[in-house]
Amino acid sequence: MSGHYKRRRKEYVPEEKYDVDGRLVKNELYNKQIWDLKAIIYNPNDYYKAMKEAQGYVKEKRKSTATCLTFDRPWTEETDDLFFSKRKRGLASWYLPSGSSIYYEFEGFYVKLKESIYRDKEHKDGSVTKEEGELMRHALILFHDFSQKKKEGVKEKIESGRKLLPVTPFANAIVQTLREHRVLLIAGDTGCGKSTQVPQILMKAGFDKIACTQPRRIACSSLARRVSYETLNEYGSKVAYQVRFEGTKTNRTRVLFLTEGLLLRQYALDNTLSMYDVIVVDEVHERHMMGDFLLSLLKKTLSIRKDLYVVLMSATINAELFAQYYDAPTLIIPGKMYSVKVHYWPQGDEDPHLVNEAAHRKRQADVVKSSIPSRPQPINPAPYIKVMDYIDQSVPAGERGDLLIFMAGINEISTLAEALIEHTEESKKWIVLMLHSSLSVEDQEKVFDSAPEGVRKCIISSNIAETSITIDGIRFIIDSGKVKEMNHDPASNMSRLSEFWISKASAKQRTGRAGRTGPGECFRLYSENEFHHLHDFAIPEIQRASLEPLLLQIKCMELGDPRQFDYIETPSMHAVHASIAFLQNLGALDLNEQITGLGSVLAQLPVDAIVGKMLILGVVFQMVDPIVTIAAGMSVQSPFVRMTNRNADVIKNRNQFDSKHGDPFTLLNVWQAWLDVKNDRKQESSRKWCKRHGVEEQRLYEIAKMKRQFEKILNDFQPGLASRIVTEDDKEERYKVKEKLRRERFDIRSSRKRKRLVQDENEDEEDRVDIRDLEFSLMHRNKKVSSLDDWQIQLVKLIICSALYPQLAIGDEHNAHRNSNEIMFHTPVKSFLSIHPTSVIASNPDWVQGNPSNIRKDDKMVEDTMDQQLLCYLQLLETTKPFILNITRMPGIHALLLFSKTIDTNTDCSMLVMDSYYVIKFRTAPVAEYVLQLSTQLRTMWTRLLNLRISQGLGKVSES
Repeated sequence: MSGHYKRRRKEYVPEEKYDVDGRLVKNELYNKQIWDLKAIIYNPNDYYKAMKEAQGYVKEKRKSTATCLTFDRPWTEETDDLFFSKRKRGLASWYLPSGSSIYYEFEGFYVKLKESIYRDKEHKDGSVTKEEGELMRHALILFHDFSQKKKEGVKEKIESGRKLLPVTPFANAIVQTLREHRVLLIAGDTGCGKSTQVPQILMKAGFDKIACTQPRRIACSSLARRVSYETLNEYGSKVAYQVRFEGTKTNRTRVLFLTEGLLLRQYALDNTLSMYDVIVVDEVHERHMMGDFLLSLLKKTLSIRKDLYVVLMSATINAELFAQYYDAPTLIIPGKMYSVKVHYWPQGDEDPHLVNEAAHRKRQADVVKSSIPSRPQPINPAPYIKVMDYIDQSVPAGERGDLLIFMAGINEISTLAEALIEHTEESKKWIVLMLHSSLSVEDQEKVFDSAPEGVRKCIISSNIAETSITIDGIRFIIDSGKVKEMNHDPASNMSRLSEFWISKASAKQRTGRAGRTGPGECFRLYSENEFHHLHDFAIPEIQRASLEPLLLQIKCMELGDPRQFDYIETPSMHAVHASIAFLQNLGALDLNEQITGLGSVLAQLPVDAIVGKMLILGVVFQMVDPIVTIAAGMSVQSPFVRMTNRNADVIKNRNQFDSKHGDPFTLLNVWQAWLDVKNDRKQESSRKWCKRHGVEEQRLYEIAKMKRQFEKILNDFQPGLASRIVTEDDKEERYKVKEKLRRERFDIRSSRKRKRLVQDENEDEEDRVDIRDLEFSLMHRNKKVSSLDDWQIQLVKLIICSALYPQLAIGDEHNAHRNSNEIMFHTPVKSFLSIHPTSVIASNPDWVQGNPSNIRKDDKMVEDTMDQQLLCYLQLLETTKPFILNITRMPGIHALLLFSKTIDTNTDCSMLVMDSYYVIKFRTAPVAEYVLQLSTQLRTMWTRLLNLRISQGLGKVSES
């Protein structure tokens, strides 16, 4: 663009232009300061006059063909820069917030108005004249009038909808009860409107600083947008959200939706939570461990701050338990529910373990309860097909009637889906969809799309569809009565993903999903007697999960002995003792159970303690980038898509990234290859590349965000570290990407239409604009990961092992005689473990067979009877059998000499026993003595360097 701006908010002066005969072309230029839009808008007389003038102007211009400035394109660079430039403060950005929804709405409005006036005319001159400026002025006035009328229409619609919500008549009761008792429990059924209306009720009542916690990040952003929409953005940034990766909070924010974990981190910095007047904790019935911990801390804070108010909300709250814990009143709000007819269709005999009266009485009396294991049964598709046939016969094709099936886990979902797809293939009356957190985001989002006319959706889901999401159009429910839960065994430090019976509360939640938009029916595939023997509520996570994160926070916040803490429901003391021992082994607690310097740092990091230690060691030993990438990969779901034998080509493509060092290094290979594809615009799209290699791209984007977050965390400990890791993109390129990102976000928010599902879908969407790609461009564009040499690989392995120790597995002595898929491993706490099928080691078992090619030269000092390779694993998981997951191959002697807690020897020191389990026999005693002496020095230096870097700050200790 030619021309320049004299000063900010001064007139634009273009360069002189000449016609073909060399004569100076003079146009009357537009002066920005000839009118004041705000003065016109807020003065009724001027506004009426301006509206009349604007309407007449547009009407006249549509008639005129000779006098107006014309264009050969619907948009010109001059207009774009003068009116919509952010850097040069264009006219529109003076009066409308740059990048806001209303800004882009006006831009679209102006383009359409301009096209309607200047249609079918030729472009004479590219300069912006007074006439063009007048059009801008009139467009703004008309748009303001249009926006106000539109806002009034939306307001009427919102108010009429709000009056129908069951929570609305309780507004005064909520405020009065809260002011009187300071703590209020709201037991509101599904659909009563509590999550969106209670924050607005409190805001209108005069509460100024309101925090609303949600257990999931997606709920924070969606609720903030909904409340902002319902208030017509009247409060602007006063309604905001804050989650781990992003947020809209400003200094003006009054209502903040945030995760429970974020509020806990704020509590660690200020145990009075002085930045809030009211804390609203939603979905407390889910009983997450950190959610329960937050409620305990809020009870403590209430005794310190007399001006703090707390609201607890849930659809199926255990009102008696929480009322007794807080000594607070309960307000019960009925939900906006239609009647749902319940059918009991038991499949075979009743589960004897569930209906046994003696066992039932014992479960009722237990202080620390446990989930009720279900009887394993093969999936029988017959009852599900029977319900689908019943729907086809009894419900007209044009009526609402989608089906939602609740199954225990992904294996059950996949098995049933295959059977139902085969059954419905001929009739074409159903589209069968799966919903599970392990599926790709694209597959998950399909459940929200509408089905073609005359076709119904059959959605097979885990318990994610109970409360986390709402799917419109559901009229029928099939409830298997089962759920997959992760339970932690403190004795073996093993997590078990097993099938259990659901609770009565969960059964009612599942039933209620059929009555959201009209009358429905629920088919329970168990007997009414079995229903009456279920637990009333789900077992809280604190009684079935590993307690290390909780105990670390208790110690860091100096809340006393974890055994004496005021829990809502007390965990097993055996689990408490096991978690304390784990933290001591990690170095987070000392032998007196006092928090160490390492423990204090780990408690501040919003990550698992093992991952946190790994990050710190990465900084100490200057291996930040590979360790941050590996840690990010360990913190999200695996990016590798589940494969079957039918995906032979995809499996072959993916195998090229396999690393003999283990799963973390395989992930590094995939990450580098993906970055190369993203940075090379001439190659195929990254989305196509991921499909060809069996990789879920959404997980890689999550790793990218997590990696960026870890870099910011480490930068807090070592300033300047992140800037060395993340190279600055060109400012102009970043500006363009940011602008495009804002526009894409606006387009996504503006699109209210649901997609329509297609049977036999074969849609190619590879070329669509991906907002994730724009976000990625701002963070990781042109980044490279340096290849690791052998020395660096060994150092990364030691860092991983140091964080994970004692999670090591040794091969069974008979593995050489077993088939590749039958090799076994043992740990000090659990024997006969298998390698999980998702591990790269599972497809390459020869890598852990102890053959000469797998033995380093310096390992040959030891006897051949010692298994040279140990497997360092992230997780021990039991499903159909016990597995080890996320595996790294470790040279055994190095790992044990550096990280074992105890070392015993025989009389001549030729044999070492590590942690009373692993045995190393040396060929000669002098070699053993030398190795032991050297390892002692290395252990001392390793520990001293780590403690020094932590005590003096990770960035303040020299490399020496």
